[in-house]
Amino acid sequence: VGKFEPTRRPTTFTTTQRDFDRQTATAVSVPLQNLSEPAVFVIKKNSSTLKHLIQWLREHSQKAGADAIDAPMLLIDDEADNASINIKYGKEEASAINGRIRALLVLFRKSCYVGYTATPFANIFIDPDTDDEMLGADLFPKDFIISLDPPSNYFGPTKVFTADPESVIRYIDDNEDALPISHSKDFEVTDLPDSLMLALRTYIVARAIRLARGEENFHSSMLVNASRFTNVQRQLRNEIHRRLEIIQSSIRVNGALSMEDAMLDSEIFALHDAWRLEYADSEFDWSPILTRLHEAVAPIGVYEVNSRAAGGLDYRAHSDTGLNAIAVGGYSLSRGLTLEGLMVTYFLRNSIMYDTLMQMGRWFGYRPKYEDLCRVWMPEEAQGWYEHIADSMEMLRDELRTMDVAGATPQQFGLKVRAHPDTLIVTARNKMGSSEKVTVNIGLQNAFIETATLDQKSQALVTNRRAAKRLGACLKMVGAPVTAAVPGNRGHLWRGVPVKDVLEFIAGFQNHPGSPLTQPGPVGRYIEDRANAELAEWDVFVPSLQDPSGLSDDSMGVLIHCQRRTAGDRSDTTTLRVGNKQRIASRGVEEIGLTPAQAEAARQAYLDDHETADQTTANYPDHIYRRVRTYPLLIVQVLQIMRKKTAPDPEPVVAWGISFPTTTIPENRVEYVVTTRWLREHEGGELEEEEIGGDDD
Repeated sequence: VGKFEPTRRPTTFTTTQRDFDRQTATAVSVPLQNLSEPAVFVIKKNSSTLKHLIQWLREHSQKAGADAIDAPMLLIDDEADNASINIKYGKEEASAINGRIRALLVLFRKSCYVGYTATPFANIFIDPDTDDEMLGADLFPKDFIISLDPPSNYFGPTKVFTADPESVIRYIDDNEDALPISHSKDFEVTDLPDSLMLALRTYIVARAIRLARGEENFHSSMLVNASRFTNVQRQLRNEIHRRLEIIQSSIRVNGALSMEDAMLDSEIFALHDAWRLEYADSEFDWSPILTRLHEAVAPIGVYEVNSRAAGGLDYRAHSDTGLNAIAVGGYSLSRGLTLEGLMVTYFLRNSIMYDTLMQMGRWFGYRPKYEDLCRVWMPEEAQGWYEHIADSMEMLRDELRTMDVAGATPQQFGLKVRAHPDTLIVTARNKMGSSEKVTVNIGLQNAFIETATLDQKSQALVTNRRAAKRLGACLKMVGAPVTAAVPGNRGHLWRGVPVKDVLEFIAGFQNHPGSPLTQPGPVGRYIEDRANAELAEWDVFVPSLQDPSGLSDDSMGVLIHCQRRTAGDRSDTTTLRVGNKQRIASRGVEEIGLTPAQAEAARQAYLDDHETADQTTANYPDHIYRRVRTYPLLIVQVLQIMRKKTAPDPEPVVAWGISFPTTTIPENRVEYVVTTRWLREHEGGELEEEEIGGDDD
């Protein structure tokens, strides 16, 4: 390994210009086992190509009467979560690829399958109908799973969404009139949101800063991913190009004037605003940036990147001078395309699918010397999903470390992980098809669930306040709340609460169907299964602000200064989405109830597993506290809902969350039901992310 022998060359059946072709391969007419050097096939993951390869191998290398080819074969599957997974509901092309990969593997007497992917959710989380199916149809990695930890200089999801999101993320909340998230392929682009124009100007200023730093002749890019339709992408490209030309013209005419005169130009003034908002604390003041604006903006081009666009981004052709590109596209930007020198991203998509979101995250990568200039615009709701996925990825890595230490097999690991609550989304999305609902088996150990979507009908709100009041009466029987175990005096905590009180509260709470993980039936069954053991006694925490200026409530027997939460943008007359991030609890709430020694042990374990984390600035994820939690934690949220266009709600709204500890008891999974309606509501109508008839990209 590591030595290259120039006199030995493999027999190749494909080139950089041509995929596998039966006629060309037949001209070689030598069985694989008779070749003196290894045979290499580099092929597209295409159903027909795989079919032709299998037929040719059977005709030319499988001996008559033999059940397999007597030669070893290594199959390397890149983007192994894409098309390789067996999907039930009639996506014929995807299922055909899965079947042909398996047929190719059994065609050889000795074969090994290795899959690579940055987004393993489909491979690991899809819940099979039977445990046996996991090892067969899904190409499950039964022998080994290796997680490649990112190096410290990687600009990845943990750094962007959990470590310091405020420095990178900017919210899009002004797009609905100019460019709504949900739109048809016939939508006409007549204007650009102000947030997109700010992102464009920020990119130009960031280029000027890099030039001031002496970084000339480097690639730089901006990404605009705001529609899955090629027709809309083309209009976006044209409108961005038009607005860019106006900026270029202003700078060309007035950029060389004195600062006072140049600032009279509205476009230059707007660029100054972008600098002031985003980079005023950089090492340069405005003067050296202004002098480099023309050099920064002149070479920028706007490119459409999709299946219909001619040409594309050719960084190699600009290796000497650097390509400065604004790439406008959709699905074609999501896999396999590297945007060199990416600094600014405008991401306006609505999907809850983990693999889709992570593959669309083309802003991840290495940003030497300009990481501080990187910015990402996205809806607040999308940021919430990315935060959740970043935490889920960390949990997966933790599980892999645990598996490695325990000497467990991936088969055992897979059965455990496939019961994780995240399967509710991933499995449903891949199995839903044309059916109205799908049942998923879930385990709740080491999980956090909460009612982020609430029934807003008045009777439901009253019912839930009554449930909280009854629970408050039960807590009074337990005794006075314990304040010493609540860091920062953030609320009231009761210890040793009987499980029957918790079950009664959950059963009496009117759940919204848009909050599937908190369905009272499955949650109650899971708790009842452990009611005489691990879940017999509970911690119950009711957060309360120290600031008494807002709404207060004493219905639970203690004075609560209500936390304030905004009503999410997609709330309506019957549904209240608490915030846009689908998260109610504040970060760190799952530390409540732990002893100082337990909390410190959890943080130290996290630092030991993340050698690059800085103990003084680490943003610890909540899931680390579940691993050391002895008792389950019920969090009862008594909230004041803030409305954007009306006064705050005069009555409190009740929600709840549960932090379940790990379990030592064999876990009986409980059944959840996910409906097509729920999935469509959360995906904004996008149940497909692939090209369909050339209309989508």
